[in-house]
Amino acid sequence: MTAAPPTGAPAAVALPTPAEAKENLRRILARGSVNLGAASGVERLLLMVTRSCQLRCGYCFVDKSESGPSMPLPIARRAVDLLMGSERPSLEIQLFGGEPTSRWDVVTGVMDYASGHPARAGRALHFVLTTNGVALDAERVAWLADRPVTVLFSLDGDQPAHRRYRPVHRGPDTAWGEDDDATWVRIDRTVDLLNAHPVRWFANVVLPPAAADEVEARYAWARARGVPALQLNYAVGMLWDAATTRTFLTGLAAVLLHDHRHPGGPRLFNWASDCEPVMLSDDLIVDVDGTVLHDAAVFLERRFPALRAAYRRGHLDSLEAFDPLRWSLATIFERMVLSAPKGSLERRIILHNAWLGASVDLLIQRLARALGRPLSRGADAGGRELERP
Repeated sequence: MTAAPPTGAPAAVALPTPAEAKENLRRILARGSVNLGAASGVERLLLMVTRSCQLRCGYCFVDKSESGPSMPLPIARRAVDLLMGSERPSLEIQLFGGEPTSRWDVVTGVMDYASGHPARAGRALHFVLTTNGVALDAERVAWLADRPVTVLFSLDGDQPAHRRYRPVHRGPDTAWGEDDDATWVRIDRTVDLLNAHPVRWFANVVLPPAAADEVEARYAWARARGVPALQLNYAVGMLWDAATTRTFLTGLAAVLLHDHRHPGGPRLFNWASDCEPVMLSDDLIVDVDGTVLHDAAVFLERRFPALRAAYRRGHLDSLEAFDPLRWSLATIFERMVLSAPKGSLERRIILHNAWLGASVDLLIQRLARALGRPLSRGADAGGRELERP
C-alpha cells in the first residue's frame, strides 16, 4: 500500500525568505556549477533534433513548428565530433526537441555514431533521450534497452493534468490525428512499456504557477504508478508571486519529508539540488542549423528572444574546441539579466526565477540537515547511475 503524502512542510524547517534566497544566489554564483562546471568529470552536449512536437505544453517556450527544419544527421554527427574533442573522462549526449522520437533516424544515428567514434577512446558515454512518450512503442523501447541511455520522460501526472497543461497540438500544420484522450492512452501505456523493459528512465514533472498546489498530487501519482525516479520542477520563464512560491516550496518540502520517511517510492532527484537555479543552466545545445548556444536561448526563446544573441557561442562550421565554450554561472546570469531592459517584465521574471531556484536549493539543504540526511552533491541528475528498483 502506498502511504499518503503529508500536507505542509515540517514545522522544524523554515521556508527561505526573499533576502535569504538572494544571499544563497550570491553563494551559488560564486561557487560556479557543481554538477556541470569545472569540478565535474562529465562533459555533455544537447542536440535540438527537431522543433516538431505532438503536444503544446503551456509552460514550454521552445518555438515549436511542424513545418520548420529538423536537424540533418550530418549536422548531428558534426556536433558529436565537437563533443568528442573534450578532454573530460566521461561524455553525455542529450537528445531534445520538440519531440526527438519524431526523427528516430537521427536518434539512432547519433547513438550509433557516437558509440563507435574513434575519438571516444574508451571513455564512458551516456545518452539521455527527452521524450513526451507519445511515439515510443515496444520495438523502440527494446532498442533503447540495449543502449547506455536514460529516458527523460516529460510526464506531468494523471490525465486531467495532461489535458490542462500538455494539450495536443491542433494547428493547421499538424499531422497528428489523435485527440487529448487518445494521446493520453499512448502516454500512459508508455509507462508500462518502460517498466516492462530494462530501461533506465525517470519522470520529469514541471509545475507552472497555476499548478503550485499540485506538487504532492504529482508525487503521489508517480509513486502509485510505479515511476522509478522523479524530478519535480517549477516552470521557468513564468512569474511566480509570493503566494505561489510559498505554496510550491511547502509542497516540495512535504514530498521530500514523505520520501525520507517512506522509502520504496521513486528516487527523488530533487535531493541533489546542484541544478538549481534551473534558469542558470550552463549546458550547451546545438540547434537544428548547427548554431551552438547556452541552452536557455532555445528553451526560453519565445519568452526571451534576445537570449539567442546573448548566449550564442558560435557555429559547428567554425568551432574547434569544446572545453572552452562553457561560461561560468556568473557570466550566464549577467548576460541573461542584461538581455532584458531595466524595469521590464522580462527582467523581473529572470530575477524572480533565479531567486526561486536559490530558495529551492536552500530549502533542500535545510531539510537535509534537519533529517540528518547527507546531500548527494555532484549526483547524476541525468541518470547514469540510476538503478531500476
